[in-house]
Amino acid sequence: MGALSSIIAYSLGNLFLGILLTFIGIALMFVLIRLWYAKCRYTAASYLVGGVLFVFLSFQAILLCGAVTIKSYCNNIETSIDEWTNDISETAQFTQEDSQMILERINSEWPLVGYYIGGANFEGHTPATIAKAMTDKLRSYMNRFILRRIGWSLLFAIIGAVIVIKTISADSSRSRAKRPARASYRSRSSRPSVGHTDRRRIRR
Repeated sequence: MGALSSIIAYSLGNLFLGILLTFIGIALMFVLIRLWYAKCRYTAASYLVGGVLFVFLSFQAILLCGAVTIKSYCNNIETSIDEWTNDISETAQFTQEDSQMILERINSEWPLVGYYIGGANFEGHTPATIAKAMTDKLRSYMNRFILRRIGWSLLFAIIGAVIVIKTISADSSRSRAKRPARASYRSRSSRPSVGHTDRRRIRR
């Protein structure tokens, strides 16, 4: 929970947008299901599934917003690394321990990075190349991370939509059976008899 709290604190602006998009996405899912199954209605279980889905998607949105925030730091990180290594000889080559020390300094300046990147190994790089190499790697990792979060979100949305469809109930007006038409029969007693008709004619 500490990591999530830090991500929320450092990416509050992007987080609000992520939660808003999550809410809009779930609402759109319910609308599309209702349009596809026009004669059905949602049950309490349907809305419960929607609430659980919102929690899962919100978690993915928090992680995604944190990654987007880190990507926005990359230019500043590159500039800072150049400043930190400015006094080092141009022919010097960094070891894995040197790379880790730079990463720890990055984490001290931008604590959010530490929740995503645990280690660094840029052995062989020089002061002229290490800043760009580290930030390019950071951008690449964040891009893959964002794609994974989008993939998981789509998977959760599909599973949630299937479960919601399973919980909807048919509309009572749809299941109402048509009543069969009753055939009316005239009784034989209502038919005028031939003898009765003949007597009327005779009287006339």
